[in-house]
Amino acid sequence: MKFKGILFDLDGTLIDTSNLIIRSFQHTFDLHYRRYLSAEEIYDFFGKPLKAAMEYYGPDKVDDLIKTYREFNLAHHDQLTTGFAGVPETIQKLHNAGVLMAIVTSKTKRTAIRGLKLFDMDKHFPIVIGHEECQKHKPDPEPVRLALTQLNLEPAECLMVGDSPFDLASARTAGVKTAAVRWTQIAWDKLLAEQPDYILNTIEDLLTVCELKKIR
Repeated sequence: MKFKGILFDLDGTLIDTSNLIIRSFQHTFDLHYRRYLSAEEIYDFFGKPLKAAMEYYGPDKVDDLIKTYREFNLAHHDQLTTGFAGVPETIQKLHNAGVLMAIVTSKTKRTAIRGLKLFDMDKHFPIVIGHEECQKHKPDPEPVRLALTQLNLEPAECLMVGDSPFDLASARTAGVKTAAVRWTQIAWDKLLAEQPDYILNTIEDLLTVCELKKIR
C-alpha cells in the first residue's frame, strides 16, 4: 500500500455541488444587487472560503450575502447535489484496504457531513476538517496539517486529492503528495500550474496510484 492515508477535498472532488454553488451565488447576488454572476466568475472561488468571494463581489454587505447564500444553499442542498460515478465504490474499496481517510474542506463541517451522508460515505470519514476548525484556510497548509495530526500520520504517508489549485498548494506546502482530478470545473491549466504528482482521469485511477488495483 503506497499511502496509509488519503485526504480529500469534498465539493467537486467526491460530490458534485457545482450547480448548487452556482445557483446559490446567482440567487444571492440577484436578490441583493440585481446582478448576474456567470459560472466562470464563480469558478474562480471554488475551493476558497465563502467569505472570500463575498468580500470580493460585495464588500459592502458581506454578512448579509453570506446569510442569504447559506439559507438558499441549505434549503436546496439535497436536491441540487449529485454524485460522481464510481466514487462511493472506490471509497469503500479504500476503506476495505485499511486506508485512513479524511475530508479537508472550506465549507462547514456540518454541511460537509450532510453531503457525505447523501451518498452513504460519512461512515468512512470520521475526520472532517471544516472551515470553522482553522484560523487559516487553503491554500495555507493549516487544514492539511490538522488532518495529518488527527490521522496520526506523517506527510510522506499521505496523499491529497482535490479539484482546485488551493487543495494542491495547501497539501504541497504541508509536504503531502497531490493528485488533481480531471473532472474539475476549474480551468485545467490552473491545476497543472500547481504541478500535481498524479492526475486522476477517473476516481478508479486512485486505486492504481495507491497500488490497490486488485482490491475489491
